[in-house]
Amino acid sequence: MKAIGAMILAAGLSVALGGSAFAQADLRALRKRDEILQQQDIARQNALAAQRERSAAESRYAAQSALRTLEASATPPAHPALRPALSPTPPRGTSAEAMAADIARMDRLTDQALAASNARLRAIKPAS
Repeated sequence: MKAIGAMILAAGLSVALGGSAFAQADLRALRKRDEILQQQDIARQNALAAQRERSAAESRYAAQSALRTLEASATPPAHPALRPALSPTPPRGTSAEAMAADIARMDRLTDQALAASNARLRAIKPAS
């Protein structure tokens, strides 16, 4: 019986001690896998950055070549091209003289209406 108990105890100890060793190995494997994944991610980001830089350089080159083409095709005019003179715009609204004449006419009409109104009042009520 003692031998069986000793074997069970030995098996339990080996499982307990072996389990922790296995767990450490598993943690090492996880850490190694994470390092590999991180290195792959860094490599992918570096590749994307290089691609962006290459695309920007190509865009700059295309813009510079287009500007060179435009500058080469630009020629100064042989003679200055002036716009035709525009006719002066007529004044809008009424002139100052027409407004003064309208004001004088309104004053005359107001005076005539006031005189007619006064005449009617005098006809209704005799002066006392």
